[in-house]
Amino acid sequence: MNYSVIVNKGGNKDKVLKAADNKNLLELLGEHNYSLDTYCGGMGKCGKCKVQVVKGADNITSQEKKLLTGKEIKEGIRLACLLKITGDMEINLQLKDEIVALTSGLKQKGEFNPEYRKKNITFEEPDLEDQRSFLTRLYDLISVSDINIDLLKKLDNVNKKKPLNIIYDDTKIIDIQKENNHDLYGLAIDIGTTTVVLYLLNLNTGKTEDSYSLPNPQQKFGADVISRINYTIDNPRGIEKMQSVIINSLNNAIDKLIKGNDLNHEDIYMSTIVGNTIMLHFFMGINAESIANSPFTPLFTELLEFKAKELGLKINKNGLIQILPSISGYIGADIVADMLAVNLNNMNDEINLLVDIGTNGEMVLSTGENIYTCSTAAGPAFEGANIAHGVAGIPGAISSFEIKEDGKIHLETIKDKRPEGICGSGLLDIVAEFYDKNIIKAGGGFIKNENLPEIHRQKMTTYNDLKAYCIVDAEHTVSGEEIVITQKDIREVQLAKGAIQAGIKILKNKIGIENKDIDNIYLAGGFGNYLNPRSACILGMLPRQLENKITQIGNGAGTGARICLKDKKAKLYIENLIDRVEYIELSERKDFQAEFMSSMKFGR
Repeated sequence: MNYSVIVNKGGNKDKVLKAADNKNLLELLGEHNYSLDTYCGGMGKCGKCKVQVVKGADNITSQEKKLLTGKEIKEGIRLACLLKITGDMEINLQLKDEIVALTSGLKQKGEFNPEYRKKNITFEEPDLEDQRSFLTRLYDLISVSDINIDLLKKLDNVNKKKPLNIIYDDTKIIDIQKENNHDLYGLAIDIGTTTVVLYLLNLNTGKTEDSYSLPNPQQKFGADVISRINYTIDNPRGIEKMQSVIINSLNNAIDKLIKGNDLNHEDIYMSTIVGNTIMLHFFMGINAESIANSPFTPLFTELLEFKAKELGLKINKNGLIQILPSISGYIGADIVADMLAVNLNNMNDEINLLVDIGTNGEMVLSTGENIYTCSTAAGPAFEGANIAHGVAGIPGAISSFEIKEDGKIHLETIKDKRPEGICGSGLLDIVAEFYDKNIIKAGGGFIKNENLPEIHRQKMTTYNDLKAYCIVDAEHTVSGEEIVITQKDIREVQLAKGAIQAGIKILKNKIGIENKDIDNIYLAGGFGNYLNPRSACILGMLPRQLENKITQIGNGAGTGARICLKDKKAKLYIENLIDRVEYIELSERKDFQAEFMSSMKFGR
C-alpha cells in the first residue's frame, strides 16, 4: 500500500511524495533531495533531524521523548529517522540556511609554473625547401615530442593556416583547440567533511579568479567519517551513493563558476583535489571500511592522477585530475596541503606545531629536519553534533561569547542574525568563559547554585533533566525556545579538549621538548580559523603561555591545493615532506590514555 506525504517547506506546499507502508521518513526525504541535519547518520542518537508533523504521525518513540523537549512534542516535532509512515501524512520542514564556509587562507607561496600550459601558434607555410611534417613543426614550436593518435587525427582536421591553441606539458601535447580567446583554467578543490570549497585559477596568470563553497552533501549519511563508513557498510550501493552525491554537487558548483565567469567547461584542464583520506576514498568511489578498523589501513595514500572523463567531473575530458597524497588513514591530503601552505618543506631550526581541529584533531610537530604527526578523535562537538543546541556555522549561530565584568552576556552571531543555536567557536568561548568566571570547576561540573553570583544563579535551569545555563532567553531566539548549555555539552567539550591536548603532549614527549620550545602554532581549518585563541588557551587545549605565537591560517588545505595547481614543483616539495614524516598511531601507545585522562581537567 502506498501513502501520500505532503511536504511543506518554509510555510508553503512543496511536494507530494509517495511512500510504501512503514517506509522510514528520513530515507524518503533523502531520496527526494530534502536535506536534514543527520549528525548520527540517522541512527536516532543526535536528535537533529526534526520535522513538524501536521497530521498522520505514528506513536512517538521512547528515544524521541529523551531527545525532544516537552514543548517540541506538544508542537508535533518528531525525528524523521525514527518515524515510520503508516498512513497519509503532512509535514512542515524549515528552510535551512547554508553553512558559511571558509575560503580565505594564507598568501600562496612558491613559483608560478603550472603543469599545463597554453600557447597560440601559427604554422609556417610548407614549401619544397622545407618539407617538415606538420607534427614536426608543432614539436619545434612548443618543444615537446609526444602526441596520442586522437590528437594527431584532430590536427589533421583543423585548418593549419589559422592560429591554433596548443595545451601541453613538459613532454606531450594534451589538446589542440581552434582559436579560443579564453585563458587556461584550473580548479583547486578541498573536500572537507562538513564543507567543500572550489577555487577557480587562471593558469595563464596564476590568479585565483573566483571561489565557491557548499555544504558537503554526504552529511545526510552522517556528520562524521565513521558514520558515513557505517552507512556504506549497512546500505546496498552505499559507496555509489556516497560518490554520486559529491560528484553531482561538484559539477553543480563548477556550472556556477563557469557561468559566473563566462567560461566553458572545456577551458578547465586541471583539478587538484585534497581532503581527508576517507573523503578521497569516497570521491573515488572506493570502500573505506578498512580505515575504520585496526590497523586502519587505507586502500591508497599515494598521489594519483586521472583523466577527468574517468571520474565524471565536468571539466575538459582531457583534463588532469590530481589527488594529492595522504600520510595515513587519518592524516589526509588536507593536512599535507596545510603543511605545504605554512612552508614546512623549508627546513630550518624552528619548532612548529600545526593543529587542525574538527571531528578528528590532526597535529603536526616539525623540528625542521623531522616531522611528527598524529590524529585523535576529538568528537563532533565543534561541528554542532552531540550539543543540545549545537548547529553548524550557519547564519544565526552564536559564534562569539563573553561575560562582562558586571556579569552581563555579550554575544555575536554569524551574519548578525537572530540566535538559532551555537556553533563550534561559540561553544568554545562559552565553556572558556564559564571556567574563567568560576561558573564551572576545573573538573567540568557546574558550581553549586548557592555559590554563584545572583546574575548567574538566575540563568541556571534544566534541559531534558540535565543541569543547564541559559545563554539566550526564549523571546530572543528564532525557535522561541531558550538556548542553553547543558552539563553534558560541557563534558563533550572536555572530551575534545582532552584529546587535542593529549595528542600535543605525545608529540612533545616524542622529541623531548616543552611548551616554551615551540616557536609557532598554526591553526588550520574552519574551526581553527574562527575560534578565539584565548578561549582555547584558557581551557588548556593549547598552551596558555604560547597564545601570542598562534597564527590562524584559514583554509590551509585550499591554499596548499592552489599552490600545487600553480607550481608543478610542489609535488616534489610534498614528496620531501612525506619522506620526513613519522606517523604516530595513538591507539597503540600505552601513555596516550594516561595523557588523555590527565588532560581532561580545564586550565591545564
